[in-house]
Amino acid sequence: MKKSFIGSVIILVYVNLVPYASRIWRGVEWVAQYLPDEGHRLSGLFFFGGFASLPAIPLMVAFLLRNLIPVTLVVSVIVATALLAYWHYDCDLRSDAQAAIGLVVIPMYAAMITGVVAGFTGLIEFLIRRNRRNVNNDVHSI
Repeated sequence: MKKSFIGSVIILVYVNLVPYASRIWRGVEWVAQYLPDEGHRLSGLFFFGGFASLPAIPLMVAFLLRNLIPVTLVVSVIVATALLAYWHYDCDLRSDAQAAIGLVVIPMYAAMITGVVAGFTGLIEFLIRRNRRNVNNDVHSI
């Protein structure tokens, strides 16, 4: 139970740091675009953190099922990281007034795509592992 909680917190922190880390290569001013204004720093971080944490949901599910489907966890982390890094790298909030919508839309799309990939991979991995167990049981019973 304690490992699951700590692992889930680590996943949550990781998913929230990936957007900032993907912007470091463009400079500090690009990272600063994702930080709210001085007067709204705390409320802005909670708002952004609420949406930015959405991709952590399928990762936490895969983490909790890691004993049954360990490969799915790895695939899910790779997919979520790649999507978040790719989409947040070029999201210039100063380009126009509607660019900030990306801060809401990107995590939603990343969560949906990661969930679909995790579900498909998990199903395939589960069926392969179940089939392998059945084959091994049949071989040993002969």
